[in-house]
Amino acid sequence: MRAALLFVNLFASLVSAAWGIVALVRPAALSGSSHTSGADNFYVWMYAARSIPFGLATAFTPFFAGGIAVAYLLFTAAVIQLADGVLGVETKNRKMILGAFVAATVHIMCGLAVL
Repeated sequence: MRAALLFVNLFASLVSAAWGIVALVRPAALSGSSHTSGADNFYVWMYAARSIPFGLATAFTPFFAGGIAVAYLLFTAAVIQLADGVLGVETKNRKMILGAFVAATVHIMCGLAVL
């Protein structure tokens, strides 16, 4: 069961990091707008600068370590995903809602498993 959770967490975390890369390549992809401004691009770079390394850390750290620190990393990832889910509710973006809440659930379950 623990191994399966680690791999589901790996997938969810890599998808999250991949969206950071998508944002860099196509900044309008996240907002759904047809074009972006300089200010939009600044926030895209800020988002990517955090989401890519954090997503990679969340994906791979549970394979190499366990305990309370790794659990807190995963619980923090869950909080971030819950915030994304709330943003999805605000914007009525069903894919964002579903993806974020599923990822949050996975991170919580994996966090409990590594304790």
